[in-house]
Amino acid sequence: AAQQACVSPQEIIDRYHPSIKRSFEEFGMEFDNYSRTSLPIHHKTAQDFFLNVYQKGLLQPKTTRQLYCPKDKMFLADRYVEGTCPNCKSEEARGDQCEACGRWIEPFELINPRCKTCGTTPEIRETAHWFFALSKYQERLKEWVASKPDMKPNVKRFCEGWFNRGLQDRAVTRDLTWGVKVPLPEGQEKVMYVWFDAPIGYISSTKEWAERIGKPDRWKDYWHDPETKLVHFIGKDNIVFHAI
Repeated sequence: AAQQACVSPQEIIDRYHPSIKRSFEEFGMEFDNYSRTSLPIHHKTAQDFFLNVYQKGLLQPKTTRQLYCPKDKMFLADRYVEGTCPNCKSEEARGDQCEACGRWIEPFELINPRCKTCGTTPEIRETAHWFFALSKYQERLKEWVASKPDMKPNVKRFCEGWFNRGLQDRAVTRDLTWGVKVPLPEGQEKVMYVWFDAPIGYISSTKEWAERIGKPDRWKDYWHDPETKLVHFIGKDNIVFHAI
């Protein structure tokens, strides 16, 4: 949206953040803390998570194929590319997920891909990214989902479909200039893939709230307490990111 409007991503989020907040207020919905993942406290929290996972050996660099637009001179991460879904053949699938069938896909899997900003047919080039070892946690996650009696049936079915296909290691970085910077010397040209850093925003938001009320450690009462019940009210396209 920022590219199409010829403005910076910061300008886009500064425009829509208060607009969306007003919409919630007009619906009579209130928040203890209405946050945003562009804040420094979120960047720091997400980077701490990244380093923690990296130091545990769960992030591995891997050279992978990505779509590249020769006209825009950039790798086409996720929603920068559209095409036909290889699963259901919907012609409006994105480079991260097909809204029609819900399948999570990689950009180069799209049939007849095209650059979202200019319509050019992209090339396939190699680039290096860090991958999270999600495949190691298949059985643990299956047991965890099965143990949740309050999960909606459609959420469980969605997750079961992923387990049946087999969980794959997932990239946690992207070739973009906007986003949370990878906190490694060899990753200075990369940012975190939004699926990795955005859910951490719930934690950074409670940190922001705790600081605002003058009790900076209060966020731990929620995230360190095994009795905490966390409820997500989300759209179906976020099931994978918030459940698995």
